[in-house]
Amino acid sequence: MLKELEIGDKITDFFVCSNKSVRVDRNGNKFLSLRLSDASGNIGAIMWDVADSVIDSFSQGDIIKVQGVVTSDNRGQMQLKLDRLRTATEEDEFDLSSLLPASQRSVEEMEAELAQVRAGIGNPDLAALLDLLFDDPVMYRAFCDSPAAKGFHHNYIHGLLEHSLSVCRVADAAGAQYPGEVNRDLLVTGALLHDIGKTAEFEYTTAIDYSDSGRLLGHIVLGEKMVADAIHKLASFPPELELQLLHLILAHHGEYEYGSPRRPKTLEAFILNHADDIDAKANVFVRMRTETGEPWSEYNRVLERFLYLRRSEE
Repeated sequence: MLKELEIGDKITDFFVCSNKSVRVDRNGNKFLSLRLSDASGNIGAIMWDVADSVIDSFSQGDIIKVQGVVTSDNRGQMQLKLDRLRTATEEDEFDLSSLLPASQRSVEEMEAELAQVRAGIGNPDLAALLDLLFDDPVMYRAFCDSPAAKGFHHNYIHGLLEHSLSVCRVADAAGAQYPGEVNRDLLVTGALLHDIGKTAEFEYTTAIDYSDSGRLLGHIVLGEKMVADAIHKLASFPPELELQLLHLILAHHGEYEYGSPRRPKTLEAFILNHADDIDAKANVFVRMRTETGEPWSEYNRVLERFLYLRRSEE
């Protein structure tokens, strides 16, 4: 990983080319000035006297394989001096989670937790719906690998899975405070599926960005359609259960000004809305504590405040 490099290290590895600039030296020869990144950070890179064929072989945003040595630039900052580079191909084997920021939780651990959540759903219709969705290997892999956002919370590989499981735990704990009033299976299923539309909302081959459908429709509309289409493939899914489950998805953002097509109108929808909100904001705190190590955050434009990050026991 880039954060582990030291001056003199020789490397042959894959990185995202996050910035590409073609320049000319004093002798009129072209050279490349690049910014390469992986999940741990980024570094400047330079390749001297480069041929046009190499320059034209890749674009900014591509994953490239480079060979070179770690040196320092004229400001004393580490940089890579490259001898060779090429664009990654479909035959290359690399871990996307090593190139883009990823969850700190083990994906295997989270997949095991997902299996436990599914096994804990007693309602046969909801269990059948989850089987239909997650037994599809394409959907399952997308659900496990997708980010939950581009910029605010859980905005990294496996972020959707991490967030969905956290919302399940929070919602389940809150719902248990009202025995006999909350449909636990409905609430937990809604918590698990509330953001499933994010599997189509984002693209994350070299950077997290919105897909066309993500920009035009958004994850709430996409998710409601995914779940409704799956329900309609089941022979005898109860209409009332369908109505309330789809309402959970459509209302989980809580208010119209937060992009929610509907406001919560059932007890389960109220609980899910707040569980989703709590986990998203808690994730911001946790990441800032880890990344900054400072007692105060920078001003957070989404939350519209500075955040006090010092733990009470410190």
